[in-house]
This record gives sequence, structure tokens and C-alpha cells, in this order.
Amino acid sequence: MIAAAPFCALGLPAGFMLIRRVPRCAQAGPSNNVAFSIIIPARNEEKNLPLLLKSIAESATRPVEVLVVDDGSTDRTAAMARELGAGVLTSKPRPEGWTGKCWACFQGAQQAAGDVFLFLDADTYFVPGGLDRIIARWLREKDRSAVLSLLPYHAMSAQYEQLSVFFNILMASGAGGFGVFSKPRLFGQSLLIASETYFTAGGHAAVRGIVLENLRFAGILRSTGARLLCLGGRGTLHTRMFPEGFRQMSESWAKAFIQGAADSGGVILAASIVWISALWSTVMVLVMPRPTGHPGLGLVFALFCIQIAYFARQLGNYNLLGCLFYPLPLAYYCATFGRSAFRRAIGRKALWRGREV
Repeated sequence: MIAAAPFCALGLPAGFMLIRRVPRCAQAGPSNNVAFSIIIPARNEEKNLPLLLKSIAESATRPVEVLVVDDGSTDRTAAMARELGAGVLTSKPRPEGWTGKCWACFQGAQQAAGDVFLFLDADTYFVPGGLDRIIARWLREKDRSAVLSLLPYHAMSAQYEQLSVFFNILMASGAGGFGVFSKPRLFGQSLLIASETYFTAGGHAAVRGIVLENLRFAGILRSTGARLLCLGGRGTLHTRMFPEGFRQMSESWAKAFIQGAADSGGVILAASIVWISALWSTVMVLVMPRPTGHPGLGLVFALFCIQIAYFARQLGNYNLLGCLFYPLPLAYYCATFGRSAFRRAIGRKALWRGREV
């Protein structure tokens, strides 16, 4: 019991190995001196597309085109995109060994008119001036081998979404290079890249069968000499990820987080294990009865709450109450991750948008 507080306190530096600070795009004006195409892979996204397409239409920085690649939708995705002024490319039948998203993105890149590509998930959207900021940030590099990826700020409106906090923190740490020793590995929701850099690396064909294609593509891009830059999307690019309910949220996080953990690197994985173990150990020891109480562990618990809030508020509109009662979202994370690991161990694939992934 005496050694419990020092052991649990080890989780605090482990946490900062995952994330120190999440940098953001600076304020910027319109940038219309780059010919870029926005490419949006979309499967049954009629509810999400209007917000994204309207945010693009209201931006001062103008793309050459907005191209929605309709990936076998059974709703009004294509019609909605056309009504809102986007071009629509109907995906050809998916070849064996490709994920739907990679196939849609690759077709979009092959057909795009611009010499710079901005890939966006359909559930993202720009806040006012956001498109200006992301294009200006890429141009500031003055290097066409630079690749820019933003982690969209998670804009939540339902209480169940607050349970995502540990998924968001660990996703940011695994892909963003925001910690002490980690390198940027790109985010799957957004990618700004010059066409020649994209095709030199093989494009999405190089990661055709990978669900979390961003992590693998990052390594391929780096091997070709590309420079990777990851930023937080707060004030630039936001997302409402799970408007359809708790089940959609759980299926989304479960579909590929095992692969993400494996691809995030040994240092990040080890730091994550230490951090999560310390978070649980602190709670478990605190609830054990002891006549003199747990003054040292009480302080550690309070510091963990502050640390989680510091991380979470940079990634989404997480409330302080959820950070104070962090064992609840942590239990959700562990249960969802464990279920995903079990399904993978018995050879069962996850379902997403009616398709096995």
C-alpha cells in the first residue's frame, strides 16, 4: 500500500509522453494561389455531407473542385452532393483486397483536376475561416513534399459521446506526434498533399487493404522523402462523429483500434499501457478501505483528472465532469477495445456502414 502512490504517479509522466500539446493552425486570410481539389469518399453520408459542403461553399479560399466519390451508397448521398454543387464520381466495383475508403480515395485522386489534393471524411466540416487556415498553413511550408493532416476537433452534442475521451486521446497520441518521442503518422479524417507526392508514394493503392490506412501511408510517405505535419483541428476543422447513437459510436471505435494500437509504435504502446494501468490502479486502491485514508493517492487522482481534462479539451468539447469521473469512460474504452480484440482473435470482422472491414 505504501508503494501504491509512487507507482500510480508514474502514470503522470507516461501521459505526457503521449501528449504534451496539440498545436493548431494560425489565423490566416484567403489563399487562392494554389489549385487544389477536395476529395470526399462517401458511403451513406446524406446526413453528414450538407454541413461539410456548405462550409466549403462559404469559404473565401476556393478549391478547383469538390469531388464526392459515392462508394456504393444506398441513400441520397449522390443526389445531395449534386444539389449542393459538388461533382460526383460513382465508384467502380471494389477490387478484391481493397477497403472501400482507399478505393474511393484512389479513384478520386486519379480523376481530380487540381495538383494538390485535400482528402476529407464526410463527417468533418470547416468552421468559418477554417479552409483558409489549413491551405495557408500548408503554403507556409514552401515545400511541395510537405504533407499536412489535421485531427478534427470533436464537436459533441449528446452525452454518450463523452465516453469517447480515451479513444480520442490515444488516437491523437498514436497518430499525431504530439508526445515527447513520437513522430507524426497522419490522421485518417484529413490529408492535404501535392499530387506528385501522393502518386510517388503509390497513393491509396499502397495501403489498399488497410482499414487505418493513414498510419501505414505515413511510413511510406516518409520513406519517399515527404515531411509530415500533424495539427489539431480546433478552430479549423471540426467533426460530429456519432450523431446516430451509441451503437454507431461503439462500432466505429471497435472497427480498427486493435490495428491502430499495433501500428502506433512501441514507445506509444508502452506509455499507453503504463498510463492506463496507473489510472486503474489509482482508482482501485482508493476504493479499498483504510483507516488513515489515502492522502497521497487522492492527490494523484486529482492530478490525473487535471491531466485528462488538459488533453481532452484540446481534442473536443469534453466536459469537466466526465474527466472527474474518468473511470466510466475508461471502462467503456477497455470494454470496447477488449470486445474488438476478442472478435479479431476468433476471426470475426467488424461491421461499418453495412460492410465488413
